[in-house]
Amino acid sequence: MRNMLNAASTMNQLQQRMDLTSNNLSNLNTYGYKSRQAQFSSLLFQQVNNMNGGDAESPRMTPEGIRVGSGARLAHTSMSLDPGTVQETGRPLDVAIQDENRFFAINAPLENGESETRFTRSGNFYIQPVNDNEVMLTTSDGTPAHGQNGPIILEGNFDDIELTEEGGVQVTRGNETQVEANLQVVDIENTRVLEATGDNAFRINEADLEVPAEALVENIAPQEANLQPSALEQSNVDMAKEFTDLTEAQRAYSFNSQSISIGDQMMGLIGSMRS
Repeated sequence: MRNMLNAASTMNQLQQRMDLTSNNLSNLNTYGYKSRQAQFSSLLFQQVNNMNGGDAESPRMTPEGIRVGSGARLAHTSMSLDPGTVQETGRPLDVAIQDENRFFAINAPLENGESETRFTRSGNFYIQPVNDNEVMLTTSDGTPAHGQNGPIILEGNFDDIELTEEGGVQVTRGNETQVEANLQVVDIENTRVLEATGDNAFRINEADLEVPAEALVENIAPQEANLQPSALEQSNVDMAKEFTDLTEAQRAYSFNSQSISIGDQMMGLIGSMRS
């Protein structure tokens, strides 16, 4: 029966929507996380034209006929880049982005031994030893932070270290304090070109674009970075909205399941009819 096929198709797409909503809720406390929303579109409509006449095969008479849908599908996933609430942490290696469409550049290693520039809004950085007397600034998962001149590697014999509102890595050695490196902060106006790679990071897939990635990324000078040190941007997930969307999807899933059950009962009744 056509209604059973439509319901089964729609249930599959609703399951993906619930998975997406559940992922948003699980990242409610992930710093810099941006919520995702599912966008649906209708599948192919079939035009069923009514026959002229009053016989039993054509009980309805409409000039346009009947348009019968084939269910729905998940068209694409959109990402909300609205800024989240900034929370002060007091940690010197935390820094929050305060502008829309602005990201930190990171240098993610690939399986083939090469590296790829990726982008993140999460500003909780850490120090990781790389040599006997050198340390590197990394993200929470160990991905090297990208500076103005490549990965940020510092001599390890310092007394204090902190990030500034310009994205500078300010190091104190003895009685001398100076900025020894700067985080690379970029603006990406067309955020639809970003592709999620996991670990709260994004990449630009040049294979799907007609222009190189460099043309879509604008490097921001340190004096224009507008960062808030010792603070982090919280996720922009709206818990109330996500629970509402989850409840709506679950009910739609239940309705479609009942449609399949009713269709099965109808087929059973038809099969049991005796002339």
